[in-house]
Amino acid sequence: MHTVLVIDDHIPTLITLCLILKGNGYSVLDARNAEQAERLFSDNPVDMVVVDHGLPGITGSDLAAKLKRIRKVLVLMLSGNPELRSKPTSVDLLLPKPQLVPELLSAMRELFASAEA
Repeated sequence: MHTVLVIDDHIPTLITLCLILKGNGYSVLDARNAEQAERLFSDNPVDMVVVDHGLPGITGSDLAAKLKRIRKVLVLMLSGNPELRSKPTSVDLLLPKPQLVPELLSAMRELFASAEA
């Protein structure tokens, strides 16, 4: 079972993502800010991070870079910012918000498969 750390400061989105991932067989950790995310990431084995681009005080891509300096991890970033068109270098995949559940789950499976190949 893969462990996914979900990071989003918008609580309804965080809860929804966690419920979807748990319902699809993932072990899920959740964080509402960068500090909480870094603590959970450091203390737990995490296979993938799903992070919102717009976090208070830090961008999702900057947080992804910090986490990847701790250890190798897959990062899927969600963004509702229409100006963010290209994938930041610290991110493995960028998806627009809102994202349909089948497409999100498919993208996650593809990321895991490419990392294991």
